[in-house]
Amino acid sequence: MESFDIATNVNALMERIRGQQANIERMQRELEATEVVGSSRDDEVRVTVRGNGQVVDVNIDEEALRRIDAYELGQLVKEAVNDSLRRVAEVSSARFKPMIDADAAGAGAPAVPGS
Repeated sequence: MESFDIATNVNALMERIRGQQANIERMQRELEATEVVGSSRDDEVRVTVRGNGQVVDVNIDEEALRRIDAYELGQLVKEAVNDSLRRVAEVSSARFKPMIDADAAGAGAPAVPGS
């Protein structure tokens, strides 16, 4: 009879793992499609990045382009890209946090005999 309980617990655990894997894959697809915008100081450069890290748009203020030299423009682009990537990381953390918290708390995990 105990082997039936173990098999039931293992099957329940495997179902839970498959469900979590499907949720993770769905969340990853959603994150990859998400676009965030980061900017440099004074919003002179704005960069749009997808959740997978792909830069999809760069906007440079025309006035800034006329008065800033190439080096400074490069610095502003770097600031905007880094801001975008930081925002992607924040969005990613926020989306995965509930799942990570639930897993850490062992929500719904079947008890394994002998542990």
